[in-house]
Amino acid sequence: GTVLGGKGKRAGGLVIVFDDVTTLIQAQRDAAWGEVARRLAHEIKNPLTPIQLSAERLRRRYLAHMDAEEAEVLDRATLTIVNQVDAMKKMVNAFSDYARAPNVNLVAMSLNQLIREVLDLYRSGDLKVQIIEQLAAEKDVIEGDAGRLRQLLHNLVKNALEAVKGQSDARIIVSTCVVIGVDTNQIELCVDDNGPGFKPDVLENIFEPYVSTKPKGSGLGLAIVKKIVEEHGGTISAESSQAGGAFIRIRFLLSDENRSLPE
Repeated sequence: GTVLGGKGKRAGGLVIVFDDVTTLIQAQRDAAWGEVARRLAHEIKNPLTPIQLSAERLRRRYLAHMDAEEAEVLDRATLTIVNQVDAMKKMVNAFSDYARAPNVNLVAMSLNQLIREVLDLYRSGDLKVQIIEQLAAEKDVIEGDAGRLRQLLHNLVKNALEAVKGQSDARIIVSTCVVIGVDTNQIELCVDDNGPGFKPDVLENIFEPYVSTKPKGSGLGLAIVKKIVEEHGGTISAESSQAGGAFIRIRFLLSDENRSLPE
């Protein structure tokens, strides 16, 4: 603060300036978590390949020459090793995705079109989940990196599919709408499922690295989603819907409304 001098009998005043350092602190935390993820990815990745190769070599060399009972034991043991190594590799890839420096190529693109393309991939399988599109945004052109946004959508849809797994009435709603602001207009992307939703004690830190509601989750899925949103200058929030499921809301700035997509 700064003390202001007074004249004569008039008392001086005091000017106090408050700086909001929330963004700075969050950036420092993200950088620290990124360094942790980078080191973990490096340290974990190195021994995975020789472990997997050794297990596969054991199978090739001994499995065909053992009696049935011993062969079954070796088969189960080595398959467990190989499967767990694959799981670790996926986790390492998640660490790498979170740790890498942003390298986005922003171009004018239709968000609704990208959403349809991603959702069509999931409709082709036997998921027993109703996936509903409610793409109401007529103006949907944003400045985006299609590859990064595709990863964002896959992460959100996969999270929702895992949340509703096993439910007889499982459904996921993906919607868009335009939000009119005073100075800028935005497009809002929402992903809503009818799973168990977020626990209150987890919700506050749901976008922090290594926070997961799944027993075998890496805790990086939503952290990566948040990072991609921030790379595009957007905002993201999470809540439990009135029906109890998880509800993710993302907003991106719309591109110039008079601008058309390139042919």
